Amino acid sequence: MQFACPAALLGLTLLTACATPLERCISTAQSEVATLRRAITTAEGNITLGYAIHRSSESYTYYDTCYDKKDRPYSCPETRYRTVETPVEIDVAQQRQRLKALRRDLPAAEDRARMQAQHCTALHPPTG
Repeated sequence: MQFACPAALLGLTLLTACATPLERCISTAQSEVATLRRAITTAEGNITLGYAIHRSSESYTYYDTCYDKKDRPYSCPETRYRTVETPVEIDVAQQRQRLKALRRDLPAAEDRARMQAQHCTALHPPTG
């Protein structure tokens, strides 16, 4: 369950690039809370499973049909990637302690995010 999706991060980056200064500021203010919530979800899943899932990207060669300048087909290699999931042994007791600490830290992070969002609104008043 420990996973960071590059495609999702790219999408978030593109959305952030189009966001207003207020939206970017609030998104930054809420990033710690989002990180903690993802970590809580991951720890809960690991505890439920009794193991973690390690995800890695593995390249492989795929042969496709390409065309030369005279539209003649030929076989050409392309590199593609697939996600490989591997179960990884965990210490469930340690994961429970980690989950407890994450849950303990979440309310303070939410308070900080609220205060930072208020600061963002003061810096970048909504228009319209």
